[in-house]
Amino acid sequence: MKFLLLYNPVSGRTSFKSHIPHIQDIFNHTMHELTIYESKAPRDLEKVAHKESSAYDVFLVAGGDGTINEVVNGMMKSKVKPVLGVLPGGTANDIAAILGINKSIRRSLNLFFNAKPVLIDVNQINSQYFMYTASSGILSRVSYDVSRRHIKKYGYLAYVIAAMKDLALDYKYPIKITTQDQKISCECVMVLGLCSNRVGGMRLINFSNAKLNDGLFELRFFKRSKKMWRFRFLSSLIRGGKRLGEDLHLVSNHFVIETDDQVRWNADGEYACSGNIVIKTHKEALKVFASDRTVKKYL
Repeated sequence: MKFLLLYNPVSGRTSFKSHIPHIQDIFNHTMHELTIYESKAPRDLEKVAHKESSAYDVFLVAGGDGTINEVVNGMMKSKVKPVLGVLPGGTANDIAAILGINKSIRRSLNLFFNAKPVLIDVNQINSQYFMYTASSGILSRVSYDVSRRHIKKYGYLAYVIAAMKDLALDYKYPIKITTQDQKISCECVMVLGLCSNRVGGMRLINFSNAKLNDGLFELRFFKRSKKMWRFRFLSSLIRGGKRLGEDLHLVSNHFVIETDDQVRWNADGEYACSGNIVIKTHKEALKVFASDRTVKKYL
């Protein structure tokens, strides 16, 4: 098979480039063919993935969730899509964790060489595709507001510090939700959408029983209560994403959400758009490599 390794040289705290000789050595002992491409600029990997989708059997993507998001956006714009294999390489590696990919490069490549790929859903927020999460409101800007310098210096702790600062801000914004069978209005401090039980390095085991290939997306609307809303919000997270009585949890393959123009939306840890959005799910749109455990749990 023909593999294209796409990697982001500035993702995470350490340089992925140091692992390339090891990867090349592993490929030299197989019948597989490897080509390597290093990202040159933001969104560069999206363009390359779109251009090269029909030329390779597998895209190996090394980096964090933002790097994977770039590649997926390029792949989804192509009629022919290779299989996606994820090598954890960033500070935030939720997608790799959801797919059950081992941090050992040798073990991961062995999975890619021998496992049968599986089909999973891909979601879309307005014109941008995403793999596993979309959000707005409190904590949703942390993943892309933290500077690269602080990530290099503090790693995951940089996100924790930024989250503590964000919790001190006062969030309240109007939301109007339309699905196929209902219309609802509320005032929120956060909207969190997931198709698994992991986000921001946390496992929200009580958020839902979502699957990766059911053609559905789940949105939790954390409502703004008059008193102690921060306590309620943190209580839900500490309890593994358990829904509190006032909060709203919807499941659909298509959402229309109206809100203020200044409300910013995050998709897979990256800024996606502001204001009104449409979220829809493309059922089983992409082939990926995943561990046996993930296949049993999420598929």
